[in-house]
This record gives sequence, structure tokens and C-alpha cells, in this order.
Amino acid sequence: MMRNPAVTPGYHRLPEKSAAVLRDGWYYSGDVMRRDENGFYFFVGRADDMFVCLGENIYPGEVEKLLESHPAVRQTCVVPLDDEERGQIPVAFVVLQQGQSTSQDALKQHALTHGPAYQHPRRIAFVNELPWAATNKVDRQQLRQLALTLEQQQRWDDALAEPLHS
Repeated sequence: MMRNPAVTPGYHRLPEKSAAVLRDGWYYSGDVMRRDENGFYFFVGRADDMFVCLGENIYPGEVEKLLESHPAVRQTCVVPLDDEERGQIPVAFVVLQQGQSTSQDALKQHALTHGPAYQHPRRIAFVNELPWAATNKVDRQQLRQLALTLEQQQRWDDALAEPLHS
């Protein structure tokens, strides 16, 4: 949250949206930050993207950053998938670097080695590209639907050769 003279007084002709993010002169952005021991702030993710797996808060951006630290990975998008035992589980859609290859197991092991165990993706699908929404952001809703379809059809081991389109 922030407060200063440059903060908007509200969204034009959207009083409900304005009321949701503006309270007593404070703007609630929905961004989640962490502060390190030196007082520097770092973006963790969006509050509305966060989901819970076995009681742990999962921020997709943190898992994406972890997976993208693997040398074979160019880009990822992590979305939640409903799970009867765990609430929701992280699943990843992964675009590999050109000419690179890796396996689902290798990426899961990379995540387990370099991050907290609760964050590792339980399912991974390799895709040629990620779908983009009209907002010029990755279309997470389309990927959530695709994750549900892959889970229902038990097709996580199939590489998705066709590009995804929104």
C-alpha cells in the first residue's frame, strides 16, 4: 500500500473498483513485497495470484523464477490446479531454450534442490510458447483451463507441439 500526492484519486467512472483499492487515502496495489535485512524491497507476486498448497502460500512468480534459473528453460508460467488432498498444487508450463532439452523429473529435482519443497511443481507440461492475453500478459486463465484438461485426460507426459493461442 502507498500514499502520496501522485496516487490516483480513483478509476474514471469505476467507483466499485476505486473503492476496492483506495481506503482513507491509501492505495492498495495488490502487490506482495518482501524486505531484506538491508531494508531493500523485492517484488514477490500479486496477492490475487497466490494460492495455498498444504497450508503454504505459493506465489507463482517465485516458482517461475526458480524454474527459469535452469539453463534449459527460457520461460515458464505456474498456475494452481485443484487437488483433493492438498487444496491446490503448482503446475508449470515450460518453454525451453532453443536447442535445449530436459525432463519433467529434472525440472522437479531442480526446484526441490534450489527452493522450498512445497513450491516445486507437481505437474509440468512443455509447450512451444505461452498464450498471451489482450493485456499483453501471459493468459493464466487459459493455462488453468489447459491444466484442468491435461489432468482430466492424464496427458501431462505428452509434449504440446502446437502453439497455444488465446
